[in-house]
Amino acid sequence: MRSAFFAILTLFLASYPASATITPDFQTWLSNNGYSGDNFARAELGTWGSTGGKISPNQAISHQPVIFIHGNSDCALLSNRGPYATGWTNSVSYFSNQGYSSAELYATTWGDVNSANAASRTHDCATVQRLRRFVEAVLAYTKAPKVDIISHSMGVTLGRKVVKGGSIHAKDGTCNIGSSLASQVDTFLGLAGGNYGLCVCEGTSAVLEATCNKDNGYWPGDDCGFNFLDCGLAPLPFPCSGVTYSSYLTALNGDPTKEGDFVFSAWSFADDVILYGDNVWDQKTSLIPKSNGHKEYTDKTHMETKETTAADQYNAVVNHHL
Repeated sequence: MRSAFFAILTLFLASYPASATITPDFQTWLSNNGYSGDNFARAELGTWGSTGGKISPNQAISHQPVIFIHGNSDCALLSNRGPYATGWTNSVSYFSNQGYSSAELYATTWGDVNSANAASRTHDCATVQRLRRFVEAVLAYTKAPKVDIISHSMGVTLGRKVVKGGSIHAKDGTCNIGSSLASQVDTFLGLAGGNYGLCVCEGTSAVLEATCNKDNGYWPGDDCGFNFLDCGLAPLPFPCSGVTYSSYLTALNGDPTKEGDFVFSAWSFADDVILYGDNVWDQKTSLIPKSNGHKEYTDKTHMETKETTAADQYNAVVNHHL
């Protein structure tokens, strides 16, 4: 009778849907392992601050854990904070319907989820270090040899640094993120990421808005060859090569270490945040260097590249195809 009970309990736990906020078991593990000060649960945000964790310490993990990293002003799960704070709810639901449990799907909110502050956010030490610790915590907690990372918007360029490691020079200080985690990442998927900067950050924006700054922001460079302050044009009127752009992004793209065994990129020609058909100096800013594959959408908005592509996300991490 007892063995039958545990057999039923095991089946129940294996099919338990992803949680809204990280589970008590994960929170207990975090407290016991030096992460209590990181506030990964983000309980002050209610049910959309985080997700992930086992229902019990002995719950089996049968899928490679997936870590979701959201973008600027967004959050872990669907919130009431407006159109840029829809979280990963659609993706988590889709993966759950494919058999993933809460022990295999993770996200934490970074930032204050206030779009009015979007222009002030940068790739700073505090944010990258916190996300790095979250990835390290999931790896240690699940004991998985590898994880998958799905990122969107600013989460792409934050997540790439989390994996690559190395130093950051920012207004909040200089820090070393640590050694590369690439050998512990199976698939890294970047959706609508500004890997080569954003054309809206040209010119005076690099001075007026922190998120556009030339050090650790999205400054795309003001000129390339005889092209000046027109990085979104395609084709460019004059030849372009060797553009000088954000120091952080230049170092990120110049690092030959791939973000995982498989790297994929996706973007939309109708992106209403990146604009210009994803072009930055005649190249796609969402294309991560050394990507194994990419996908182009014709009519999705910036948020829809995350909200409506769960099947493609699943295909990338499970079948290594996009």
